[in-house]
Amino acid sequence: MLRLLTATHDGLSLERLRILDMYLLYPPLLHRLSLPTAIKEKFRELKIENPKTTFMKLPSNASVWQDLQVYQSASLKQLVGRGLLDQLAFQNKVARLLGDNLPTELAERVGVENAEDSKLISLLVEGMSVLSMSGPAGLIRRSGIPARGPVL
Repeated sequence: MLRLLTATHDGLSLERLRILDMYLLYPPLLHRLSLPTAIKEKFRELKIENPKTTFMKLPSNASVWQDLQVYQSASLKQLVGRGLLDQLAFQNKVARLLGDNLPTELAERVGVENAEDSKLISLLVEGMSVLSMSGPAGLIRRSGIPARGPVL
């Protein structure tokens, strides 16, 4: 989640952050999304192998989403508790990184990993930010996850 938050200056809604985090952890799940043409072209440039052509079988997006909830909730609470996320924004269901509080070593590691995956980070943070969260063409529906998210 820190990787995604360092790539945006305005912060992300908790719901969007959780979804994007799922795709950062499991990029092959992006093959299951119905994306607008411009975003789909950027995704194809990443050349992420389709899980159908590999030996691994990934669970459904909804299953992965459900499994990640516990870890994401705990992580978010730790980030707030350690002063890395703005507490007031968090109460308003927005994750906003307090970059000055990020330890130097961690910031460097995040920077290196984001540089290695710069196209994926860009697709997630910039490309998918144009998608609304709800509605028939929203990110929740496109992702195939339950409309009602976890309670923090």
